[in-house]
Formats: sequence, C-alpha cells, structure tokens
Amino acid sequence: MLTTFISPFKLLIFDRSYPKDILFFSTLLILIPVVLITGPALPDIFLSLIALYFLVISIYNRKWSYYKNPIFLGFILFSLYGVIRSLFSELPIESLTTGGSVFYFRYIFFAMGVWYLLDMNPHLSKCLLNISFICILVVSIDGTYQYFFEVNLFGNEKHHFDRLTGLFGDEPIIGRYVAYLSMFTISLIYQNYKKSTKVILVSMIILMISEVLVFLSGERAPLFYIIFFTILITIFLASVRLYRIISFIISCILIFIFISINPNSKTRIIDLTTDQLSKTSIPYLPYSSHHEEHYISAIKMLSDKPMFGIGTNLFRFKCNYPQYEYKTVEGSCSTHPHNFYIQILAELGIVGFLFLAIFFSYLLFINLRQFIFLYIFKNDKFISFNLFLYSMILFIYWWPVIPHMSFYNNWNNVLMMLPLGFLMRYLYGSSKSGNFN
Repeated sequence: MLTTFISPFKLLIFDRSYPKDILFFSTLLILIPVVLITGPALPDIFLSLIALYFLVISIYNRKWSYYKNPIFLGFILFSLYGVIRSLFSELPIESLTTGGSVFYFRYIFFAMGVWYLLDMNPHLSKCLLNISFICILVVSIDGTYQYFFEVNLFGNEKHHFDRLTGLFGDEPIIGRYVAYLSMFTISLIYQNYKKSTKVILVSMIILMISEVLVFLSGERAPLFYIIFFTILITIFLASVRLYRIISFIISCILIFIFISINPNSKTRIIDLTTDQLSKTSIPYLPYSSHHEEHYISAIKMLSDKPMFGIGTNLFRFKCNYPQYEYKTVEGSCSTHPHNFYIQILAELGIVGFLFLAIFFSYLLFINLRQFIFLYIFKNDKFISFNLFLYSMILFIYWWPVIPHMSFYNNWNNVLMMLPLGFLMRYLYGSSKSGNFN
C-alpha cells in the first residue's frame, strides 16, 4: 500500500525526461488540495501562476489546438461580457475590483493549464489523487475531533456551536471542502485504476468518511452534494451499486451513533432544516426562508434591468442602498444571493444567465444520454467512463436549486475548475498527447 502511494512521486521527481517547468507547475497543481486548507490566498496564487504559465507556453509553442473548443470560447465571451457590463454599470470601480471579477478569465486558463500538464506529465494524476486522499483523511479526523472536544487537534475552537471549522480557522467550510474533494478523488481513482474490488472498497471508505464528516460539519448544501453523488453512482455504476448501498447504511449507523453522543449536528441538519424548509413559499425545496429573502432581493434587481443586470458583484452594494428598495426584510441583503444562477441573473441579466444555462444544459445532456444508452440501449460504454465521471461531478457542483457560495469566490472556483480541466481533456484532447487511462 505504501509503495503504491510513494511510487508516483518517485517517478515524478526522478524522471529526468520532463522539463523543469513541467515539474514545477505539476508540483503547484498537486499541492492545491493542501493550500486550499490555508485560505483563499495561496490557492488563488497557485491557480494564477498555472493559468499564466499555460497562456505563455501555449502562445510561445503555438499550442492553438487547446483553444479550439466551445467551452473556452464561451468562457472568454462570458468574462468579456462581464467586464463590459461592469464598465457601464453605476459603480464600475466596485464592480470590476470586488472579488477579482475583472480577472475571471483566469479560471479557464487554469483549467486549460490542468489539461496541458496532464498531457505533459502522466504521473500527475496519481500524485494529485494521493495528496487529495491524505487531505480528506487529515481534515476529517481533525474535524471529528473538534466535534467531540470543541477544539481541533491544533487547539482551534469552534466558532459556531452547530458548525465545524477544523483546520479552516473561523470559516465553516470544512464540509464543502471534503464533499467537493471526495467526489473529485473518487473520479481520480477510477481514472487511474481498474474497477477491482479493492478499488471499489477504497472509494466506498472515502465516501463513508466524507458523509460522516459532512453531516457532523453542519453544512447542508455539501451534504446534498454527497447524497446526490451517491444517487448518481448507484444509478450509473452497476459494479458499485451493492457496495454503495451497504456503505451508505454503515455511514447512517455511524452518524446515528455520533449524534447520540453529541446532538449538535442533528439540531442543525435535521431539526432546523425541517423547520426552515417548511417556511419557504414553495415548501421543502432545498433552501431556507433566509435564502429565499436573498433571492427575492436579487429578482427585484433583475426586474429593474432584465437584459443586462446591475453589474458583476454589485448585489452587495445596491441591495443595501435605500434608494433602490431591494432590501425586503432585515437580513435579506448579503455579499451575494447564495445561488450562482440567481446571482448572475441579478448582476448580468438574462444575457449572462444564458451562458450558465447552456453549460449546465450540456452537462445535463451528457448525463441523460448516458442514462438512455445504459437503460434503454443496454450500452454502458457509449461515453468514455472518465469523461462521464467528471461531467457528473460538475453537474452536481452546478446544480441550480441549492444554495451556493458567491459565483466569483476564488476558493470555490479552484475546486470547480479542477474537474473542468479533466473534462476538457477527455472532451477535446488527443489520446496521442497524454496518458489516457
């Protein structure tokens, strides 16, 4: 087991056939799961360096093939549109500078940088897998310790009685980190190893660890992601169906034992959620009445400027301005409306929303097509398994009826753009220029 873990790193370090720049930027990419724990600054620096590197190397070496795809074109058009809309907004400086939205295009160059590094370095994917697995394990152990003892292994106290922060200081994002990274890690496992019983068992252990930690964290949206992921792999992956059902039952038993000892997470995840979901205009949709107030304020902004919106990242400013009357009740205003699609509708209007809708529709199309070929035509090999896994987790990340972080949040975007780089490679790459497992 230890040899399997160490081997990719030895190959990465001692293989002299790779240029130093490939080794350096591969190392930055491998360390991203680690630096995500430190906060938003380092991940954004690493992301920006990889993005800049790809931009320079692709132009210098005339790697134009990477640019000839609709995702890149759509992303650049969307970013350009956001900048133009901000320039013509009522608060152009605030719109352009808040959240770094003027440099939003860096995310697509990061995703393409991931694609390029995968092409150039066949050891990269396994190294990233191993680091991600260790990060999930360490963060989960630390978070579980904090759940029972009120402080984590390094003495960091909980900042909310029903939310965990673990290694993330005062930020209650431990559940989101583990949920996102666990789905990505399982995709890496199936990309790099054959679907043996051992591999399936490792995947199920990762899911059980993640499910328990996410529940204990008190974060409801990440719990939805994990459950949604469980449903999809149960539907689409017959080889893991029985294992997943059994492991999910074990997760539920462990959660029941933990909340019997300490009921804090039950209070938020079950009791508070049930109470909040019953008070929304349309009961029992996966958002609270508090989120609904944000949505109402955002829809009012959309009604004022339906085609082009108010400008990127201006929800936080204009919602609190009395002259606009967007504030419906105390607490209805925030830095963002907590939903990607509603945020873009308010800030970039119907035009901006169309970019997101088209991308999500394409992800939906891939999943529906796989379902049709699997259950109607009995063909489970119509779509590349690797491509389908990454499209599946992006489909979950971009699910519209759920609270999200800010669309322009750099920490969140790092987690979302990693699988996009893999998806673009399997969609548009050539098997002659990399290690397609």
